[in-house]
Amino acid sequence: GELFFVPGGNPHGVRNPAPIVGVSMNYVDASNIWGYLSEQLMEHAYHAFEFFTDNITVPHGSLSTQQPLSFGEWKSQPWNDLPYDLF
Repeated sequence: GELFFVPGGNPHGVRNPAPIVGVSMNYVDASNIWGYLSEQLMEHAYHAFEFFTDNITVPHGSLSTQQPLSFGEWKSQPWNDLPYDLF
């Protein structure tokens, strides 16, 4: 399979010349959090805004000691218990 990454805020379109099974995912990370939060406020989606800004539900920051992880390792991390030290 192939992976195609489109940075947040960039218009894009996909044309498939043959039938396929496609999986699409939107996510929020340090590169697009402020754009996402601004959009939520403009749409009066206050619950979504609070979900990302209470610093409990979604922990904030990065680890200076972060190492590459396999998907299984990433999925099993105790994210809320880690000491974020970069921002």
